[in-house]
Amino acid sequence: TRIRRSGINISPSPSSKLQFGDKLILISRKDNIQQVIRIFGDDDKQLSNTDFLPIAAGIVLGILVGKLSLNFGSFSFSLGLTGGILLLALILGRTGKTGPIMWTMTGSANQILRQFGLLFFLASVGSSAGSSLVNTFQNYGIELFIYGIVITLIPMIITTIVARYFLKMNLLILLGTLAGSMTSTPGLATIDNMVDTNAPAVAYATVYPIAMVLLIITVQILSLLS
Repeated sequence: TRIRRSGINISPSPSSKLQFGDKLILISRKDNIQQVIRIFGDDDKQLSNTDFLPIAAGIVLGILVGKLSLNFGSFSFSLGLTGGILLLALILGRTGKTGPIMWTMTGSANQILRQFGLLFFLASVGSSAGSSLVNTFQNYGIELFIYGIVITLIPMIITTIVARYFLKMNLLILLGTLAGSMTSTPGLATIDNMVDTNAPAVAYATVYPIAMVLLIITVQILSLLS
């Protein structure tokens, strides 16, 4: 009746494809359930094992993609480290399997790696930004801080009103979309700690590459106009 994937319930259809780690919710006689188990498996130990080769290969390939740079005269475009890894992760996750290599992970392994990644990201950003925080306030005062609040809140408020009250978007998907549109990994971490579903992370991963590309292009255009 349902396929549960990373905390999300999916209604099955004839075109549905099962992935490693999916949980099937069935309604049937007990002997039929045993036949299904023999076909699809029900080994919790196997689900808890994590193959780090696809993870390492995906990260390395993502770094290489992020380092690619397209030059158009004085305009250059590059996805960067984060954008390259995320874009390749989306492609490999959609591919699912290449020969013997399986690119998908179980929900528990995904959650652990996501938490570690977010912690390392926050530690890196905090360390680099904190070193210049005092000098920034000394040079610009509170003015730059106020500009940042206004520039951040106005687009989010407008997007929330339109998406929630006019487009009737699900609140959790909206939160993930907002975090992705702001390329805010800390925002996603906060949402993940408050909910039990993977829906915000899916929305975040969908919107983030688009926002990253537009951000890079916009910065390049503004630098040319300045």
